[in-house]
Amino acid sequence: MDTIRFEHDTDDGFYRLVKRRVDRYFERTGKSRYADRALLFKALVFSGLMVGSYALILAHPLPNWTLLPFAFVFGTATLLISINIGHDAAHHVLFRSAFWNDVVQGVSFGLLGVSAYLWRMRHTRSHHIFPNVNGCDIDIDENPFVRLSPNQPWRRHFQFQHLYAPLAYVFVALYTVVWQDFAYLFKRNLANMTDIQHPPHQYAIFIVAKLFYFGVVLAVPMAVLPLPWWQVLVGYLTMKAFASLVFVFLLIGTHFSDVTEFPTVGSDGSVGRTWAEHNLATACDWAPHSRIAHFVAGGVNAHACHHLFPNVSHAHYRAIAAIIAETAAETGTPYNTLSLAGIVRSHFRFLRRMGRKPGTTVRCKDSASPRIAATRMPGRAGERASTAGDA
Repeated sequence: MDTIRFEHDTDDGFYRLVKRRVDRYFERTGKSRYADRALLFKALVFSGLMVGSYALILAHPLPNWTLLPFAFVFGTATLLISINIGHDAAHHVLFRSAFWNDVVQGVSFGLLGVSAYLWRMRHTRSHHIFPNVNGCDIDIDENPFVRLSPNQPWRRHFQFQHLYAPLAYVFVALYTVVWQDFAYLFKRNLANMTDIQHPPHQYAIFIVAKLFYFGVVLAVPMAVLPLPWWQVLVGYLTMKAFASLVFVFLLIGTHFSDVTEFPTVGSDGSVGRTWAEHNLATACDWAPHSRIAHFVAGGVNAHACHHLFPNVSHAHYRAIAAIIAETAAETGTPYNTLSLAGIVRSHFRFLRRMGRKPGTTVRCKDSASPRIAATRMPGRAGERASTAGDA
């Protein structure tokens, strides 16, 4: 793999200016970069919903038809715990202690059935390094279902992906639990990560966590509830499908939209922009100043902020998002922001454009721009660069 580099930021460049202002924010308020009491309150709210709904399912004091709504509450609450609490812990900004961050992330992701270790590895060591760059960002690795980058090969069925995508999205969570985690555990090369070696104890943790998860969501309800096993299984699958859609529509448009960019490969290994400009160009915020969005989405809605300041808890993202918006306007740096409805519409416009056969005149806003270059990944991204903008 060739050396990858960003352009240098100037003393009066966007990132240096925004970083100085964020530093002043912490100095002025006396706050640390870690979580505050508001996150403790959110943790209590979502944990209460999770435990309460699970207890009501097992106690079964109400008619059978109420079990599914309670399952939806349980599935959504566990998801929101991971997004709001587990994500901060994965970046070690929930507590000052790395140990307790790892414990909280492990528990919160374990309740989703997802390997905390593997998720943190691919999120912090791949996605955050070069977002939206083919061959370097594991989140845009090719898949046979949907085309999520103009730098990926086109297949005939992709022309319908904007129509069938919601059906595919209902399986995202289940796919991660029963297939993707297992595949990632045994792969030695993933995107920009090569010769991956896992500590032996992680295999044991992986197995124990999966057994614990399926015990909680399937074995215990099957043993306790006066229902046939297949009804419990159908209820679980329906709950997981619902949680998948919540996850997808909160998150997917933050990178896969018709306002974000997908850099192509430059011959010199340069991305053509500074690190901060690249992260702004490849992300899109939705309602980053909304208290409600911030409470529910846990900073996912301030996604550019998260990529620029991954070592800061999302408890501070509303304030930092305002600083980013102001600084971007002053420096003329593009900053993508939409509403939640707007980002969902933008995502489906993007899917439709990515589904068009290369060679058409319809193009995304992004990737054909000569101002952007990206990592050269041998035999992958360099070969696909010619497809950029074809969609």
